[in-house]
Amino acid sequence: MTSTTSPGELTAGAVISLIEAGAYPREIVATIARGFLPLAQEDLIGVLAYLASSGDEELAAVARDTLAAELPARAVFEYASNERIDPAHLTRLLQVTTDNLILEALIRNRGLPDSVIVDLARRADPHVQEVIVINQARILRAPEILDALLENPALSPDARRRALETREEFFEKRARIQREADAAEEEAELLDLPLDAISDLLEKAAEQEHEPATPPAPLLESERQDPRKATLWARLNFMTVAEKVQLAFRGDRMARMLLVRERNKLICAAVMRNPRMSDQEAEQIAAMRNVDDEVLRIISVRRDWMSKYNILIALCRNPKTPVGVVLPLINRLTLRDLKALKDDKGVQHVVREMARKAFVNRSQK
Repeated sequence: MTSTTSPGELTAGAVISLIEAGAYPREIVATIARGFLPLAQEDLIGVLAYLASSGDEELAAVARDTLAAELPARAVFEYASNERIDPAHLTRLLQVTTDNLILEALIRNRGLPDSVIVDLARRADPHVQEVIVINQARILRAPEILDALLENPALSPDARRRALETREEFFEKRARIQREADAAEEEAELLDLPLDAISDLLEKAAEQEHEPATPPAPLLESERQDPRKATLWARLNFMTVAEKVQLAFRGDRMARMLLVRERNKLICAAVMRNPRMSDQEAEQIAAMRNVDDEVLRIISVRRDWMSKYNILIALCRNPKTPVGVVLPLINRLTLRDLKALKDDKGVQHVVREMARKAFVNRSQK
């Protein structure tokens, strides 16, 4: 064996490097696996953890036995608890130890990477699951640990209960409170918005005060999964037309996209007058097939929106758009879009015919 490292300079890292470089014959490595190496105990544990996790099953078994039976349990426990130890050594020890006390110490050790605990959570036995789930400081730092734990096919009922309670208390509840606070703050800002711009709509809404309120448009399947949308939709069921008109004019994007689908034209019109309505929303609404045609008519008379080609073509392609709105727009389409429109069986026949004529005329020039 040739080495420039003297025994006094040996560390766990140095010995592992020499073993990986093939500097030691196998019989020397086997001797090291039995714990016979002039190393500080801390470094010896690091080397044994490395050998115990190696691909050589014979050497690995010897190193595991040495860790479990030959070294003082207190020394291994202190090593597992030491946050100054190289994370790579701690990770290897976690992978090879079967001692629950050592596992507990490693799980609590902040020096061990969170990603290692995530991997452990997916396969841990019930005792280790318990240690993982009560380590709230680490879970708060790495919430993915909870997800991994819940994926564990051997998860005990008690650990599952604790994991779900932790998720609810520290993540879902906190997120819900934050969403509610954000919504309340935004709603407070919007309440200051003057209603002069919709005074005509509010007057007509007052005339409908005693009429039965129509239920809100049903939620789409994807929207049902959003707690905020589901909550707002539930509120809409108890609102009067006048209240919906005000919310449509003052509300945020989520409120606008729900209320624009209402069957009451006053509510839809209030949405389209909302000063926060963006060009992107107008384009999305122009393509919607579950809105009243009055909404599409309102879009078509807004110069700023109709100067945007994406909004114009969305109206032309929408079968709900009144023919009287579409026909004047056809001549503004590109040749490629005219070709697509003339073959689009989803739009009305007269629209296809007008697009075909415009396409033929444009092609012949």
